[in-house]
Amino acid sequence: MAQACPPAGAYVPARAVTFSTWVADPTYSSGENRARITALSGLTRPDSKEFTTGLTRTTTNLELRVQGWQIDLGQGRRCMGLARVEGVWKITEIKVDIAREYPPGGCQYRVIRTHEDEHVAISRDAFRHWTPQAETVLRNAAARMAPRITTLSPDAMTAEFKDQLTAAMKPTFEAFAAELRTRNAAIDTPGNYRRVNGQCPSW
Repeated sequence: MAQACPPAGAYVPARAVTFSTWVADPTYSSGENRARITALSGLTRPDSKEFTTGLTRTTTNLELRVQGWQIDLGQGRRCMGLARVEGVWKITEIKVDIAREYPPGGCQYRVIRTHEDEHVAISRDAFRHWTPQAETVLRNAAARMAPRITTLSPDAMTAEFKDQLTAAMKPTFEAFAAELRTRNAAIDTPGNYRRVNGQCPSW
């Protein structure tokens, strides 16, 4: 008869899952020139060099802290389960580059920064939009992870739990990134660039 995991009557701690978020404030830099900003943007359209005067880059990260419980079954075998998951989804950086050809105080700097702040707002809004989905996915993934009998070390088994949770979250983060690209592209059109640049008498 197969051994139960956990054994009947064994104490198993209640599973706890927490999820929180953190968003960095944007940082602004005028250290790069237009050519470098164009290269960083990855834009290859013929008109991109004409209009790439600023760039906003958003970096996200998921921090997972995972704890397990174990019951020794003898002969190098143990029953292990998930005890606690702490997930923190972060926007670790929102970096805004404004071409150094347009120093602070001028009309060009003002309109470039206004446009880039639209990208900052998009990043924050998309992040808020996907936060409930990310939390739901994490909680559901944790709930599906049943205890198992293993000969792995506790550290190795905990790492496997973490890898499984990370894999479960991946589609949600890919969907967030896709929305971010789509919404950013919607305001990075030649027509919108011309409208923005038209607010200053010269470039």
